[in-house]
Amino acid sequence: MIDWFERRPADRPYLITTRGTVTYGQVATELAARQTSAPRVVVPALDIESVLDILAGIAGGGATVVARRSHIAPVDSTLVVYTSGTTGPPKGVRLSLDNLIAASDASARHLGHGESDTWLLAMPLHHVGGISILVRQAFCGGAVRMLPGFDEIAFAHTLKGDVTMASVVPTMLHRLLGLGPFAGLKAVLVGGGPIPAGLLESADRDGLPVLPTYGMTETFGQVATLRPGSPVERKAHLLPGIDIRIGDDGRIAVRGRQVFPGYVGEPDRTSPWFVTNDLGSLDEDGALRVLGRADDVIVTGGEKVDPAVVEVALIGHPDISEAVVYGVPDEEWGERVVASFIGEADPVELESFFASRLPIHMVPKEFRRVVKIPRTALGKPDRHALRLHDSG
Repeated sequence: MIDWFERRPADRPYLITTRGTVTYGQVATELAARQTSAPRVVVPALDIESVLDILAGIAGGGATVVARRSHIAPVDSTLVVYTSGTTGPPKGVRLSLDNLIAASDASARHLGHGESDTWLLAMPLHHVGGISILVRQAFCGGAVRMLPGFDEIAFAHTLKGDVTMASVVPTMLHRLLGLGPFAGLKAVLVGGGPIPAGLLESADRDGLPVLPTYGMTETFGQVATLRPGSPVERKAHLLPGIDIRIGDDGRIAVRGRQVFPGYVGEPDRTSPWFVTNDLGSLDEDGALRVLGRADDVIVTGGEKVDPAVVEVALIGHPDISEAVVYGVPDEEWGERVVASFIGEADPVELESFFASRLPIHMVPKEFRRVVKIPRTALGKPDRHALRLHDSG
Protein backbone atom coordinates (compact mmCIF):
# COMPACT_ATOMS: atom_id res chain seq x y z
CA MET A 1 0.00 0.00 0.00
CA ILE A 2 1.22 3.52 -0.78
CA ASP A 3 -0.04 6.95 0.19
CA TRP A 4 1.94 9.05 -2.26
CA PHE A 5 -1.15 10.81 -3.59
CA GLU A 6 -2.84 11.46 -0.25
CA ARG A 7 0.31 13.14 1.12
CA ARG A 8 0.48 15.82 -1.60
CA PRO A 9 -1.61 19.02 -1.92
CA ALA A 10 -4.89 17.95 -3.51
CA ASP A 11 -4.74 20.65 -6.20
CA ARG A 12 -1.18 19.85 -7.35
CA PRO A 13 -1.11 18.60 -10.97
CA TYR A 14 0.09 15.03 -11.35
CA LEU A 15 -0.90 14.06 -14.90
CA ILE A 16 -1.14 16.66 -17.67
CA THR A 17 -2.51 15.44 -21.01
CA THR A 18 -3.93 16.86 -24.20
CA ARG A 19 -7.38 16.00 -22.77
CA GLY A 20 -6.98 17.67 -19.42
CA THR A 21 -5.13 17.68 -16.11
CA VAL A 22 -5.56 15.25 -13.22
CA THR A 23 -4.48 16.46 -9.78
CA TYR A 24 -3.02 14.47 -6.90
CA GLY A 25 -6.32 14.77 -5.07
CA GLN A 26 -8.29 13.46 -8.05
CA VAL A 27 -5.88 10.53 -8.44
CA ALA A 28 -6.23 9.69 -4.73
CA THR A 29 -10.03 9.64 -5.07
CA GLU A 30 -9.90 7.49 -8.20
CA LEU A 31 -7.47 5.01 -6.66
CA ALA A 32 -9.65 4.62 -3.57
CA ALA A 33 -12.62 3.82 -5.80
CA ARG A 34 -10.65 1.30 -7.88
CA GLN A 35 -8.78 -0.30 -5.00
CA THR A 36 -8.89 -4.06 -4.91
CA SER A 37 -6.55 -6.83 -3.83
CA ALA A 38 -7.61 -8.90 -6.83
CA PRO A 39 -4.92 -9.26 -9.51
CA ARG A 40 -5.50 -7.54 -12.81
CA VAL A 41 -4.09 -7.38 -16.32
CA VAL A 42 -3.75 -3.95 -17.94
CA VAL A 43 -3.19 -3.52 -21.67
CA PRO A 44 -2.43 0.20 -21.59
CA ALA A 45 -2.63 3.07 -24.00
CA LEU A 46 -1.12 6.50 -23.38
CA ASP A 47 -4.28 7.81 -21.74
CA ILE A 48 -5.61 8.79 -18.33
CA GLU A 49 -7.64 5.61 -17.82
CA SER A 50 -4.61 3.38 -18.34
CA VAL A 51 -2.50 5.41 -15.94
CA LEU A 52 -5.16 5.12 -13.25
CA ASP A 53 -5.49 1.37 -13.81
CA ILE A 54 -1.75 0.85 -13.42
CA LEU A 55 -1.49 3.04 -10.34
CA ALA A 56 -4.55 1.46 -8.72
CA GLY A 57 -2.88 -1.94 -8.73
CA ILE A 58 0.36 -0.59 -7.27
CA ALA A 59 -1.39 1.60 -4.67
CA GLY A 60 -3.90 -1.04 -3.63
CA GLY A 61 -1.42 -3.81 -3.03
CA GLY A 62 -2.87 -6.09 -5.70
CA ALA A 63 -0.88 -7.70 -8.47
CA THR A 64 -0.86 -5.75 -11.72
CA VAL A 65 0.39 -7.25 -14.97
CA VAL A 66 1.14 -4.67 -17.64
CA ALA A 67 1.31 -6.27 -21.07
CA ARG A 68 0.63 -5.80 -24.76
CA ARG A 69 -2.05 -8.51 -24.77
CA SER A 70 -4.85 -9.39 -22.39
CA HIS A 71 -4.68 -13.20 -22.23
CA ILE A 72 -1.88 -13.28 -19.66
CA ALA A 73 -2.69 -14.73 -16.24
CA PRO A 74 -2.01 -12.35 -13.33
CA VAL A 75 0.58 -13.42 -10.77
CA ASP A 76 1.27 -12.68 -7.13
CA SER A 77 3.50 -9.60 -7.37
CA THR A 78 3.08 -5.84 -7.00
CA LEU A 79 3.84 -5.29 -10.68
CA VAL A 80 4.73 -7.45 -13.66
CA VAL A 81 6.23 -5.86 -16.76
CA TYR A 82 7.24 -7.84 -19.82
CA THR A 83 10.62 -7.39 -21.48
CA SER A 84 10.70 -5.94 -24.97
CA GLY A 85 11.52 -9.25 -26.66
CA THR A 86 14.22 -7.69 -28.84
CA THR A 87 16.32 -10.88 -28.90
CA GLY A 88 13.80 -13.53 -27.87
CA PRO A 89 10.32 -14.13 -26.47
CA PRO A 90 9.25 -11.51 -23.88
CA LYS A 91 9.69 -12.54 -20.24
CA GLY A 92 7.49 -11.42 -17.36
CA VAL A 93 9.53 -9.54 -14.76
CA ARG A 94 8.13 -9.70 -11.21
CA LEU A 95 8.70 -6.42 -9.35
CA SER A 96 8.03 -5.73 -5.68
CA LEU A 97 6.90 -2.45 -4.15
CA ASP A 98 10.34 -2.20 -2.54
CA ASN A 99 11.93 -2.43 -6.01
CA LEU A 100 9.79 0.49 -7.21
CA ILE A 101 10.54 2.62 -4.15
CA ALA A 102 14.28 1.94 -4.32
CA ALA A 103 14.44 2.78 -8.04
CA SER A 104 12.44 6.00 -7.59
CA ASP A 105 14.50 7.14 -4.61
CA ALA A 106 17.78 6.42 -6.41
CA SER A 107 16.65 8.37 -9.48
CA ALA A 108 15.65 11.41 -7.43
CA ARG A 109 18.92 11.41 -5.49
CA HIS A 110 21.08 10.95 -8.57
CA LEU A 111 19.35 13.39 -10.93
CA GLY A 112 18.04 15.84 -8.34
CA HIS A 113 14.43 15.90 -9.56
CA GLY A 114 11.58 16.60 -7.16
CA GLU A 115 8.23 18.31 -6.63
CA SER A 116 8.96 21.21 -8.98
CA ASP A 117 9.80 19.00 -11.97
CA THR A 118 7.62 17.92 -14.88
CA TRP A 119 8.68 14.78 -16.79
CA LEU A 120 7.64 14.38 -20.42
CA LEU A 121 6.24 10.93 -21.24
CA ALA A 122 5.65 9.59 -24.74
CA MET A 123 6.95 6.03 -24.28
CA PRO A 124 4.58 3.04 -24.24
CA LEU A 125 3.10 2.22 -20.84
CA HIS A 126 3.60 -1.51 -21.30
CA HIS A 127 7.35 -0.80 -21.19
CA VAL A 128 9.35 -0.02 -18.05
CA GLY A 129 10.59 3.22 -19.65
CA GLY A 130 7.05 4.59 -19.53
CA ILE A 131 5.81 3.11 -16.25
CA SER A 132 8.92 4.19 -14.32
CA ILE A 133 8.20 7.84 -15.15
CA LEU A 134 4.72 7.54 -13.63
CA VAL A 135 6.05 5.89 -10.47
CA ARG A 136 9.11 8.05 -9.86
CA GLN A 137 7.11 11.27 -10.28
CA ALA A 138 4.40 10.05 -7.92
CA PHE A 139 7.10 9.08 -5.42
CA CYS A 140 8.72 12.52 -5.41
CA GLY A 141 5.55 14.60 -5.89
CA GLY A 142 6.31 15.86 -9.38
CA ALA A 143 4.15 16.05 -12.49
CA VAL A 144 3.97 13.98 -15.67
CA ARG A 145 3.13 15.61 -18.97
CA MET A 146 1.91 12.80 -21.22
CA LEU A 147 1.53 12.84 -24.99
CA PRO A 148 -0.67 10.29 -26.81
CA GLY A 149 2.38 9.00 -28.70
CA PHE A 150 5.67 10.17 -30.12
CA ASP A 151 5.59 12.79 -32.85
CA GLU A 152 8.83 14.75 -33.08
CA ILE A 153 7.11 18.09 -33.79
CA ALA A 154 4.70 17.77 -30.86
CA PHE A 155 7.44 16.40 -28.59
CA ALA A 156 9.85 19.23 -29.44
CA HIS A 157 7.11 21.83 -28.94
CA THR A 158 6.29 20.36 -25.52
CA LEU A 159 9.96 20.36 -24.51
CA LYS A 160 9.90 24.13 -24.93
CA GLY A 161 7.13 24.51 -22.33
CA ASP A 162 7.10 23.66 -18.63
CA VAL A 163 8.91 20.33 -19.02
CA THR A 164 12.18 19.96 -17.09
CA MET A 165 12.91 16.22 -17.63
CA ALA A 166 12.39 13.80 -20.51
CA SER A 167 13.28 10.26 -21.54
CA VAL A 168 13.97 9.15 -25.10
CA VAL A 169 15.49 6.31 -27.08
CA PRO A 170 18.18 7.11 -29.69
CA THR A 171 15.69 7.03 -32.58
CA MET A 172 13.54 9.66 -30.86
CA LEU A 173 16.56 11.83 -30.09
CA HIS A 174 17.72 11.70 -33.69
CA ARG A 175 14.33 13.00 -34.86
CA LEU A 176 14.52 15.94 -32.45
CA LEU A 177 17.72 17.31 -33.95
CA GLY A 178 17.27 20.73 -35.50
CA LEU A 179 13.91 21.37 -33.82
CA GLY A 180 15.27 23.58 -31.03
CA PRO A 181 16.20 25.83 -29.41
CA PHE A 182 15.32 24.27 -26.07
CA ALA A 183 15.45 26.04 -22.72
CA GLY A 184 14.55 25.15 -19.18
CA LEU A 185 15.43 21.48 -19.49
CA LYS A 186 17.45 19.83 -16.71
CA ALA A 187 17.99 16.46 -18.32
CA VAL A 188 17.06 14.30 -21.30
CA LEU A 189 17.79 10.66 -20.53
CA VAL A 190 18.87 8.63 -23.58
CA GLY A 191 18.78 4.85 -23.34
CA GLY A 192 17.13 1.70 -24.58
CA GLY A 193 19.70 0.84 -27.25
CA PRO A 194 23.06 1.65 -28.83
CA ILE A 195 23.67 5.36 -29.35
CA PRO A 196 25.02 6.08 -32.86
CA ALA A 197 28.31 7.95 -33.16
CA GLY A 198 27.89 11.72 -33.10
CA LEU A 199 24.28 11.70 -31.87
CA LEU A 200 24.98 12.88 -28.31
CA GLU A 201 27.31 15.60 -29.55
CA SER A 202 24.73 16.83 -32.09
CA ALA A 203 22.01 16.90 -29.43
CA ASP A 204 24.31 18.76 -27.05
CA ARG A 205 24.94 21.41 -29.70
CA ASP A 206 21.17 21.72 -30.11
CA GLY A 207 20.86 22.61 -26.42
CA LEU A 208 19.51 19.25 -25.26
CA PRO A 209 21.09 18.28 -21.90
CA VAL A 210 21.48 14.62 -22.88
CA LEU A 211 22.44 12.01 -20.28
CA PRO A 212 23.21 8.46 -21.48
CA THR A 213 21.44 6.02 -19.19
CA TYR A 214 21.54 2.27 -18.67
CA GLY A 215 18.85 0.14 -17.12
CA MET A 216 16.40 -2.66 -17.80
CA THR A 217 13.01 -4.05 -16.87
CA GLU A 218 14.65 -6.24 -14.22
CA THR A 219 15.85 -3.14 -12.33
CA PHE A 220 12.75 -1.01 -12.96
CA GLY A 221 14.71 1.35 -15.15
CA GLN A 222 18.00 3.14 -14.77
CA VAL A 223 20.84 1.84 -12.63
CA ALA A 224 23.48 4.11 -14.17
CA THR A 225 23.12 7.56 -15.74
CA LEU A 226 25.65 10.22 -16.63
CA ARG A 227 25.68 12.80 -13.83
CA PRO A 228 23.97 16.09 -14.73
CA GLY A 229 26.53 18.70 -15.68
CA SER A 230 29.13 16.16 -16.82
CA PRO A 231 30.85 16.45 -20.21
CA VAL A 232 28.86 14.50 -22.80
CA GLU A 233 30.34 10.99 -23.00
CA ARG A 234 29.12 7.48 -23.67
CA LYS A 235 29.33 6.44 -20.06
CA ALA A 236 27.03 6.40 -17.05
CA HIS A 237 27.57 6.82 -13.31
CA LEU A 238 26.04 4.34 -10.88
CA LEU A 239 22.90 5.38 -9.03
CA PRO A 240 22.92 5.32 -5.20
CA GLY A 241 22.48 1.81 -3.82
CA ILE A 242 23.68 0.10 -7.01
CA ASP A 243 26.76 -2.10 -7.33
CA ILE A 244 28.03 -3.31 -10.70
CA ARG A 245 30.76 -5.77 -11.55
CA ILE A 246 32.01 -7.11 -14.87
CA GLY A 247 32.33 -10.89 -15.20
CA ASP A 248 35.20 -12.75 -16.83
CA ASP A 249 33.03 -13.05 -19.95
CA GLY A 250 32.49 -9.28 -20.05
CA ARG A 251 28.88 -9.38 -18.88
CA ILE A 252 27.49 -6.70 -16.58
CA ALA A 253 26.17 -7.93 -13.22
CA VAL A 254 23.97 -5.68 -11.06
CA ARG A 255 23.20 -5.74 -7.34
CA GLY A 256 20.87 -3.51 -5.32
CA ARG A 257 17.42 -3.10 -3.76
CA GLN A 258 15.77 -2.27 -7.06
CA VAL A 259 16.81 -5.55 -8.71
CA PHE A 260 13.82 -7.84 -9.32
CA PRO A 261 13.22 -11.09 -7.37
CA GLY A 262 12.56 -13.28 -10.42
CA TYR A 263 10.66 -13.98 -13.64
CA VAL A 264 7.09 -15.17 -13.97
CA GLY A 265 6.97 -18.96 -13.75
CA GLU A 266 10.40 -19.20 -12.13
CA PRO A 267 11.52 -19.29 -8.48
CA ASP A 268 13.10 -16.28 -6.82
CA ARG A 269 16.73 -15.64 -7.63
CA THR A 270 19.13 -17.03 -5.05
CA SER A 271 22.06 -14.71 -5.76
CA PRO A 272 22.00 -10.98 -4.98
CA TRP A 273 23.78 -10.44 -8.31
CA PHE A 274 21.75 -10.35 -11.52
CA VAL A 275 23.94 -11.21 -14.50
CA THR A 276 22.69 -9.39 -17.59
CA ASN A 277 23.25 -10.15 -21.26
CA ASP A 278 24.94 -6.77 -21.71
CA LEU A 279 28.69 -6.38 -22.16
CA GLY A 280 30.47 -3.54 -20.42
CA SER A 281 33.50 -2.11 -18.70
CA LEU A 282 34.10 0.10 -15.68
CA ASP A 283 36.32 3.19 -15.83
CA GLU A 284 38.85 4.00 -13.14
CA ASP A 285 36.27 6.33 -11.57
CA GLY A 286 33.66 3.53 -11.53
CA ALA A 287 31.62 4.83 -14.46
CA LEU A 288 30.00 2.19 -16.67
CA ARG A 289 30.48 1.90 -20.42
CA VAL A 290 28.06 -0.42 -22.21
CA LEU A 291 29.74 -2.22 -25.09
CA GLY A 292 26.86 -4.19 -26.59
CA ARG A 293 24.83 -7.31 -25.92
CA ALA A 294 26.30 -10.75 -25.48
CA ASP A 295 23.30 -12.36 -27.16
CA ASP A 296 23.68 -10.05 -30.17
CA VAL A 297 27.28 -11.09 -30.78
CA ILE A 298 27.61 -13.05 -34.04
CA VAL A 299 30.14 -15.89 -34.13
CA THR A 300 31.10 -16.42 -37.75
CA GLY A 301 33.94 -18.74 -38.74
CA GLY A 302 35.17 -18.65 -35.13
CA GLU A 303 35.36 -14.83 -35.08
CA LYS A 304 33.13 -12.64 -32.91
CA VAL A 305 31.28 -9.72 -34.50
CA ASP A 306 29.56 -6.94 -32.52
CA PRO A 307 26.59 -5.83 -34.69
CA ALA A 308 26.64 -2.32 -33.19
CA VAL A 309 30.17 -1.72 -34.51
CA VAL A 310 29.17 -2.79 -38.02
CA GLU A 311 25.99 -0.70 -37.89
CA VAL A 312 27.96 2.46 -37.05
CA ALA A 313 30.15 1.82 -40.10
CA LEU A 314 27.13 1.21 -42.35
CA ILE A 315 25.35 4.39 -41.27
CA GLY A 316 28.52 6.26 -42.24
CA HIS A 317 27.83 5.39 -45.89
CA PRO A 318 26.32 8.44 -47.65
CA ASP A 319 23.50 6.37 -49.18
CA ILE A 320 22.45 4.46 -46.03
CA SER A 321 20.14 6.16 -43.53
CA GLU A 322 19.36 3.22 -41.22
CA ALA A 323 20.84 -0.24 -40.79
CA VAL A 324 20.54 -3.29 -38.58
CA VAL A 325 23.04 -6.16 -38.51
CA TYR A 326 22.32 -9.68 -37.29
CA GLY A 327 23.44 -13.28 -37.67
CA VAL A 328 21.59 -16.16 -39.32
CA PRO A 329 22.50 -19.86 -39.24
CA ASP A 330 24.98 -20.95 -41.90
CA GLU A 331 26.33 -24.46 -42.53
CA GLU A 332 29.79 -23.23 -43.49
CA TRP A 333 30.33 -20.28 -41.14
CA GLY A 334 28.09 -21.26 -38.19
CA GLU A 335 26.48 -17.85 -38.57
CA ARG A 336 26.73 -15.41 -41.44
CA VAL A 337 26.58 -11.67 -40.99
CA VAL A 338 23.55 -10.06 -42.64
CA ALA A 339 22.70 -6.37 -42.94
CA SER A 340 19.29 -4.91 -43.73
CA PHE A 341 19.38 -1.23 -44.59
CA ILE A 342 17.28 1.69 -45.74
CA GLY A 343 18.75 3.88 -48.44
CA GLU A 344 19.73 4.18 -52.09
CA ALA A 345 23.00 2.25 -51.84
CA ASP A 346 23.50 -0.64 -54.28
CA PRO A 347 23.66 -3.90 -52.27
CA VAL A 348 26.00 -5.43 -54.85
CA GLU A 349 28.61 -2.72 -54.36
CA LEU A 350 28.51 -2.54 -50.57
CA GLU A 351 30.64 -5.60 -49.84
CA SER A 352 33.63 -4.19 -51.75
CA PHE A 353 33.02 -0.72 -50.25
CA PHE A 354 33.28 -2.01 -46.67
CA ALA A 355 36.04 -4.55 -47.36
CA SER A 356 38.60 -1.75 -46.96
CA ARG A 357 36.83 -0.19 -43.96
CA LEU A 358 36.10 -3.19 -41.72
CA PRO A 359 37.95 -6.38 -40.75
CA ILE A 360 36.99 -8.99 -43.30
CA HIS A 361 35.03 -11.14 -40.81
CA MET A 362 32.85 -8.11 -39.93
CA VAL A 363 31.81 -7.36 -43.51
CA PRO A 364 28.23 -8.60 -44.04
CA LYS A 365 27.96 -11.47 -46.47
CA GLU A 366 24.51 -10.24 -47.46
CA PHE A 367 23.21 -6.69 -47.83
CA ARG A 368 19.44 -6.37 -48.08
CA ARG A 369 17.80 -3.09 -49.02
CA VAL A 370 14.42 -2.80 -47.28
CA VAL A 371 11.67 -0.23 -47.14
CA LYS A 372 11.20 -0.61 -43.40
CA ILE A 373 13.18 -2.11 -40.53
CA PRO A 374 10.99 -4.00 -38.04
CA ARG A 375 11.05 -2.46 -34.59
CA THR A 376 9.78 -3.23 -31.12
CA ALA A 377 7.16 -0.99 -29.50
CA LEU A 378 9.95 1.12 -28.02
CA GLY A 379 11.57 1.69 -31.39
CA LYS A 380 14.48 -0.72 -31.11
CA PRO A 381 15.45 -2.72 -34.21
CA ASP A 382 13.81 -6.14 -33.84
CA ARG A 383 16.74 -8.48 -34.54
CA HIS A 384 14.71 -11.44 -33.31
CA ALA A 385 12.06 -10.89 -35.99
CA LEU A 386 14.72 -10.48 -38.67
CA ARG A 387 16.53 -13.66 -37.62
CA LEU A 388 13.29 -15.64 -37.62
CA HIS A 389 12.33 -14.29 -41.06
CA ASP A 390 15.71 -15.01 -42.62
CA SER A 391 16.15 -18.40 -40.95
CA GLY A 392 12.69 -19.64 -41.85
